[in-house]
Amino acid sequence: MVPRRRKSAIDQREWDQLGSVIRNLYLEEDRALKDVLVILRTVHNFQPSKSQLEWKLKQWHMTKNPTSTEWRHVISEIDQRLSRGKESQIYLSGIPLRPASIKRARGRHCYESAIERTLPRVEPPSPMDISVIIRTPSPEGQTRFSSSATLPWFQARQALQGASDGGRALNFCHRPYTVFLTLDFCRAWVAYASHH
Repeated sequence: MVPRRRKSAIDQREWDQLGSVIRNLYLEEDRALKDVLVILRTVHNFQPSKSQLEWKLKQWHMTKNPTSTEWRHVISEIDQRLSRGKESQIYLSGIPLRPASIKRARGRHCYESAIERTLPRVEPPSPMDISVIIRTPSPEGQTRFSSSATLPWFQARQALQGASDGGRALNFCHRPYTVFLTLDFCRAWVAYASHH
């Protein structure tokens, strides 16, 4: 029998360059792992093995299927939030889950027998490496922004550029993922909004 040839290590820079493509294919388009591999090979000339891709997805916390322990923890958190009057929106690897998926997971992973229901409740331990975020849903009617150009403060900046000060009231301090707005911006926005 011929021994299997081991795939060579792939440079981290190559992974980083294709990270967003892999995330889009695997999570947002919900493609199977084998389909992601085919697309990476044919379109991007990137040839990881299946196990290399699985390992990288695990490192990046990109999962589609939480373990039973993780689901029990998530359902417990949802129930605790509900008892405090809070609604919950669940994100798995950054992708919002539909209520039907959560209901199915509750039935599959959180079944309690009649005897278990009479025993004192023990909260499941919080998994260390969980890819799930639980938060309060955004208000109804609020839109998701597809690009920074559609964010209100960028639209306000464009609108204010025609103001008497030429938009100089806007002072931005750019940091990764965060835009800090100064008091001058807030004053300019209030002045603009009150005139329109």
